[in-house]
Amino acid sequence: MYVLKNDNGVTKEVKKGFSWTILFFGILVPLFRGDWKWFLISLIAVPASMGIFWLFMMFKYNEWYKNDLLEKGYKIA
Repeated sequence: MYVLKNDNGVTKEVKKGFSWTILFFGILVPLFRGDWKWFLISLIAVPASMGIFWLFMMFKYNEWYKNDLLEKGYKIA
């Protein structure tokens, strides 16, 4: 698990590897986390790929989310 912290003191925990939350809640997970970029991408890609993107997303989403937070200025605590 990664603990990320920004300059304002806000911390976020991001798990490593497989995303069980994506498995159970699907494309709603980015929406719940406020990750609009991946919510909109998955809103288009999942139906277009007939669910194949959703299966791929289960294995990659946590990494994508961590990388997006690091780009926004979060640092590993």
